[in-house]
Amino acid sequence: MINITPEKVAEPDSDNSEVVLSVEGVSKKFCRDLKRSLLYGVQDIAGDLTGIKRKSDRLRTKEFWALDNVSFQLKKGESLGLVGKNGSGKSTLLRIIAGLIKPDLGTVKVTGRVAPLIALGAGFNPILTGRENIYANMSILGLSTQEIDERFDDVVEFAEIGDAIDAPVQTYSSGMAARLGFASAIHTEPEILLIDEVLAVGDVKFRGKCIRRLAKLREKGTSFIFVSHNSMAILAVSTSAVYLQKGRTLATGSPEKIIQKYEEDLFINGKLTATGSISIPEKDSAESSGIDLLSICFQDREGNDVE
Repeated sequence: MINITPEKVAEPDSDNSEVVLSVEGVSKKFCRDLKRSLLYGVQDIAGDLTGIKRKSDRLRTKEFWALDNVSFQLKKGESLGLVGKNGSGKSTLLRIIAGLIKPDLGTVKVTGRVAPLIALGAGFNPILTGRENIYANMSILGLSTQEIDERFDDVVEFAEIGDAIDAPVQTYSSGMAARLGFASAIHTEPEILLIDEVLAVGDVKFRGKCIRRLAKLREKGTSFIFVSHNSMAILAVSTSAVYLQKGRTLATGSPEKIIQKYEEDLFINGKLTATGSISIPEKDSAESSGIDLLSICFQDREGNDVE
């Protein structure tokens, strides 16, 4: 098993050394063909009913490993950053931890309440108002009506929804839905918080407020897993990191080392090298931090470009 205890954090005391999440040899496969996927699903259900189960470690036609033998531990008060290109298995891993899908191989052991934020407005009913969705969503996460009543005003204030709280969620922008989902999740005071790119929306001010709140939750013992393509957000939030590539664990360690390795692969393996000026593809608005590099060049003292 891979131990991802962060290098830069002081030795935790006995209370903070508690393992709240253990992922051991988790693998998950999917089928690229819809018809075959439905057929395999029927076969698997029939196997479960009859007690005749096929070996899960073998791929059938058109299947591929979305996750392949991933292992790590998360302790109380730690924050883990997950990095990797699209399709590397990050969101699949979060869905398995949240209990939304089951792994084909391996085990996931969770201690305490898990609050997943793995999609914009996940778990919200678009027809219901923001107020109604807060009560529905937080009750699903284990809070009583009285507890929700006590925290309701704090949720609305943090989400910065204002009068829209009594409007149907289907009228919300993606940013409003994400803010309300984030505010609802953090005010349930979960033991483990799963965050998948939901902080990519919203303005810089709100993202900063979210990062500060995450830091406070860590001080209280909340652990979380943070998925983002924003390297600066990973560095700001995480105490350790895991680099996934094509469903496999490529590297684990401190956020600085993992981000360096990840960005080296992006720029060097992505062939973003050239003699003279180096051009970098422009990011879309969801990934942009507001100020992005588009080209880099080196010059001598006379101002001439050098290789």
